[in-house]
Amino acid sequence: MKFWISLIAGLVIGVILSYFFLDYNGLTINESGKNGEIIKNTNELDFNLISNSFLIVLSVSILIYIIWTLVEKKEKEL
Repeated sequence: MKFWISLIAGLVIGVILSYFFLDYNGLTINESGKNGEIIKNTNELDFNLISNSFLIVLSVSILIYIIWTLVEKKEKEL
């Protein structure tokens, strides 16, 4: 139960941190015709953004799990 709660909390907190701290400027590719009119727009995700967000979520989840474990050990000692 502790694992799942720390994973879900890490996911929520990690996504929020990623949104505020990682600067994402989307990559947009515009294909133009002969007269300069835009024929097609292609929006792509940035691989670095996805991998960095995953690392933040993973780090926060592990940190929550470790802190929770340490708090439980301290409570048992008292």
